[in-house]
Amino acid sequence: MALIVQKFGGSALANIARIKSVAQKIAATKKSGVDIVVVVSAMSDETDRLTKLARQISRKPPKRELDMLLTAGERQSIALLCIALAELGCDAISFTGSQVGIVTDENHTDARILKIKGDRLQQALKSGKIPVVAGFQGVSIGREITTLGRGGSDITAVALAARLGAKRCELYKDVCGVFSEDPKQFQDAKTIPAISYDEMSELSISGSQVLHPRACALGAKYNLNLVIKSILDRGEGTMIKQTRRLEKPLVRAITHAANLCRFTLIAVPQKDRCLSQAVSQLAQAKIPLVFFAHGVPVDHRFDLSFIIPEHAFKQAKQVLARIRVKLKAEKLVTQQNLGSVSLVGPGIGSDSKIIATLFNALQKVGVHTDAFSTAESKITCYFNQKYLKPAIALLLDRFGLVEKRKR
Repeated sequence: MALIVQKFGGSALANIARIKSVAQKIAATKKSGVDIVVVVSAMSDETDRLTKLARQISRKPPKRELDMLLTAGERQSIALLCIALAELGCDAISFTGSQVGIVTDENHTDARILKIKGDRLQQALKSGKIPVVAGFQGVSIGREITTLGRGGSDITAVALAARLGAKRCELYKDVCGVFSEDPKQFQDAKTIPAISYDEMSELSISGSQVLHPRACALGAKYNLNLVIKSILDRGEGTMIKQTRRLEKPLVRAITHAANLCRFTLIAVPQKDRCLSQAVSQLAQAKIPLVFFAHGVPVDHRFDLSFIIPEHAFKQAKQVLARIRVKLKAEKLVTQQNLGSVSLVGPGIGSDSKIIATLFNALQKVGVHTDAFSTAESKITCYFNQKYLKPAIALLLDRFGLVEKRKR
């Protein structure tokens, strides 16, 4: 019998009425003649609520205790959903991450899955039950409760689907698929029927919050079909799958990020390992790097530039001030209120026509580009975030990524 993994996010489980609706959806899937494993997130805003409780006590709560606290949200969801399924006559059983044998490393609040035992899951499936698994969590090799990081329920669902050899993994979100941009901000954005793992990964890394990048990487590794759907919509959603490069370069989607900042070390003396020293020290301080660049040497000096999220500005400034002294740079210059726009699509990184169209559009809305990067399937520009909306609106139109309204 075919096996399907269905994952339901917090918005799908926001209240008791929605939990009952999800239970009906699961029951209908089971009655269609397939085995099903369900993965759930905490109810909408529950993780934030629990985090705020911890922050009211401590500005920096111990990560072990934070993991212990936050996993309570998913345990609540699995129990309530199983109760709702029982009311519909379905034999369901709830499991925490540790109960199904999701073994992780010991990195609290951002653990990585090392293996999945899955014995209890397989036993439940053989007996005809519907396993309902708490997403986002596991147990470390030292038998401590761990969490997989924000959005980790996606990772749980895809990892279980790969471990169990599922036909596909369906991820139910508050949008009815992947769009050419965020439909909440750009209402005319197009739905994308199918997209490759590589393109979806680039979208996720560059700002799209539809799918966790690690979940996308797992899907690609195990060649597992992933489907993004909405619990409130009967559409087909978006299929994420392996595709062959047969088409000419095209822009499939656009994504963006705001609240970025840039640090530039001016006139660094040209010596070996200058960039690696700076990057290593930022990594040791666990400061996330969005982009970095090495300037062209002039008179044996060059500039080093780093773009990071705004929330890490204060810490990065302290670290880079020390690096400036060590590398004997003339000064450290900061720039805030940056945003980024990324075009994503097959083969676009080396297509001169697409690059020219991008820069012409940005110039039309008055953008001064502060930094620019390309990859095989992504082009990213960084500039003042006040231009994000007009720039994206024009780019969506230029690349045909908006739905045509009926007249």
